[in-house]
Amino acid sequence: MIFKKNIINLIIIINLTFFLFLYSATKANEVKILFKINDKIVTNIDVENEFNYLTSLNPTLKNIDKSQVLSFAKSSLIKEIVKKFEILKFYELNKKNESVDIMIEKIFRNLGIDSKEKFKRYLDENNLDFNEVYQKIEIEAVWNQMIYSRFKDKIYIDENKIREKILRNPKKIEELLLSEIIIEFKNKSEVQNIYKQIIKSINDIGFEETVIKFSISNSKNRSGSLGWVNKNSLSKNIIEELNDIKVGDITKPILVSSGILILKLNDKKLIEQDINVDQEIIKMIDYEMNKQLNNLSTIHYNKIKANLIINEY
Repeated sequence: MIFKKNIINLIIIINLTFFLFLYSATKANEVKILFKINDKIVTNIDVENEFNYLTSLNPTLKNIDKSQVLSFAKSSLIKEIVKKFEILKFYELNKKNESVDIMIEKIFRNLGIDSKEKFKRYLDENNLDFNEVYQKIEIEAVWNQMIYSRFKDKIYIDENKIREKILRNPKKIEELLLSEIIIEFKNKSEVQNIYKQIIKSINDIGFEETVIKFSISNSKNRSGSLGWVNKNSLSKNIIEELNDIKVGDITKPILVSSGILILKLNDKKLIEQDINVDQEIIKMIDYEMNKQLNNLSTIHYNKIKANLIINEY
């Protein structure tokens, strides 16, 4: 009788444990609507998938507090959806696009992967589907093409001034390893308060986490990194600010068309060699064009976003 009673108790315990396990698993995988953009619903699962996408393509994000990166993943998804809404008014997606192939190759080369096939395996290991990644990058590529097509007449580059800069020091190039934060502001009276907030955040949680938390720049996907930049390609006011700081320091706030720019000087080097002036001019024109297009892209994106209905839950 006692034996039978013990068996019954054991069965009850096993069933209860199994029920609690199922309940816990269900709660962990519960789908919640986080926000809605027009008729597009985005859930917590979508944000987790975006988190996986971002950290797989930029592993340095794994060193940042997960809650910060999840917040970034949420804003990244909003940006992608807003861009897709606008793109589909004028373009078709899922078409062969050489720009997407170039962007994908650049991504896997930066990850130290030397072929598309190996990149596909890398994505598979990280529970990512290559076709889905391709579609996400296609949105970015087509958006960039649309911005260029629409605003190319607003881009101004003084090639003669660039040539003069190079010819002043034809055998010396100073390169700076830079990272950036760009923050929106409504009026100039806010600039100093925003700057103080950014400085406090950098001191509290570090530069890269501050980028993820506050920056609106496209470089946010790379933790703010701009890589090595030819000093001659920078504007006079930016060079003056960088001349006033040492390696490891950040600049004072610099006003640009898309917001407040704060730069961190990570390193610098002087390259002494015979320079191909024409090649150097092309590089500097590309840099300046991309900078202006990024500013125009941010302004245009904000206008589109303001006209959409975004509800958070």
